[in-house]
Amino acid sequence: MFVGFSVSNYLSFKTTQTISMAASKVARHKEHILNGNGKKILKTGLIYGANASGKSNLVKAIDFSRDIILDGLGEVDLNKKYFRISGGCYKTPGVFEYRLITHTGKEYSYGIAISYAEKEILSEWLIRIEKSGTETYIFNRNIDDNDINLTESEIKIKDAEEKMRWEIYLGDFGENISESMKKKTILSDIAERSNGRQGVFSEILDVFIWFQSMIIIFPTSQYSGLNQMVEDEQLRNVFSKLLKYFDTGIESVESKLGQMEFDKIFEGIPKEDAEKLKARISNDIGDDPVMFKVNSQVYSLSKDDEGNIITTKMVQNHGNMQELFEYLDESDGTQRLFDLIPLFYEHNGNRVIFIDEIDRSLHTNLTRKFLELFYQLTEDDTSQIIATTHDINLLDLDLVRQDEIWFVKRKRDHSSNLYSLNRYKERYDKKIDKEYLLGRYDAIPIFDDGVLEDINV
Repeated sequence: MFVGFSVSNYLSFKTTQTISMAASKVARHKEHILNGNGKKILKTGLIYGANASGKSNLVKAIDFSRDIILDGLGEVDLNKKYFRISGGCYKTPGVFEYRLITHTGKEYSYGIAISYAEKEILSEWLIRIEKSGTETYIFNRNIDDNDINLTESEIKIKDAEEKMRWEIYLGDFGENISESMKKKTILSDIAERSNGRQGVFSEILDVFIWFQSMIIIFPTSQYSGLNQMVEDEQLRNVFSKLLKYFDTGIESVESKLGQMEFDKIFEGIPKEDAEKLKARISNDIGDDPVMFKVNSQVYSLSKDDEGNIITTKMVQNHGNMQELFEYLDESDGTQRLFDLIPLFYEHNGNRVIFIDEIDRSLHTNLTRKFLELFYQLTEDDTSQIIATTHDINLLDLDLVRQDEIWFVKRKRDHSSNLYSLNRYKERYDKKIDKEYLLGRYDAIPIFDDGVLEDINV
């Protein structure tokens, strides 16, 4: 479960801004409350704001920090990621902190602070939080005033072999830390080296897997859950029913078998890149099919008895099996549903899903139905959706709770300010959508008529 996230000095977030999924005392929609570690956690977070307010930057901050956590600083682009409007932020740490509950039910606080100037991790911490509120540092990594790395732990380990291994692992991030380790997180290093050992190593692996399992969808991204459907008839049937439910005109999703037509598949791709992809594909195909995506079309590739590459691709039936449609033939809205629908069967009961612009290319009634269906299909699990949106049709207290609605406002210094609707203490029967458009909650565009005075058209 996602409990909360804080960020500072990243893109438009200058000072620390926090989103919390902790439920308040709101009485309505108790079905939106999840229980974890003795806490009540919300199932949904909807984030509103004007264009350029910083809504998308919140999702980008989560994506950016997740990449650092899993892959290290060497695998991310640090260029111009700090708050650029005011001076000095280049040399100010970027800080990212998560509150989370793993599949074991244990709660943790995990965070990193990075240096944009030095391109290294300055500090990192993992804290176990008990139901009682007691906090225990599993590890705490810092750089002291003498620029020396220090890593400490409050964990008491009885087993001698486990204790020795733990001290060796932490020692790699201590006083004699290498340049490569300065760019890597303790979390990923130990998770990769521990091989699922018990005790503290198991805890660290659980947290690492939590970050791995996060789903982040941007307007331009395509969700990988589509890959499974090419070979899985049962999933195609589920997908077909959902596409039909959302009135896309698609009767069914089919698998189409054919010979590999390299020239057609790689049309529009530079010749050199296409040749490299062809070679890689040929080498990768063995006894099992290989999933491959190019030009927004998903293929399953295999070899026949004679060594020829056979393709299986997903196509759509709009009522005429003789004229099947490919992905790029579909409308923007339908393509967006292709990205979102797999979330209904890919959640595995515990997925945290972040979506930037959930309403992109979708009719407002469809977006609402999507959210309603999410609540319906995940009522027995702990899946969560945190999404940015402009769709005021979702600003309805018959649909969501007050504490599930958040706003982002651009301040005078161009930094982003994140806050909850819950601070306004609105009644359950309040027309939130109308109040929002009237500017009661601030997070709307402000038009300056004065700039038009000297314009001649």
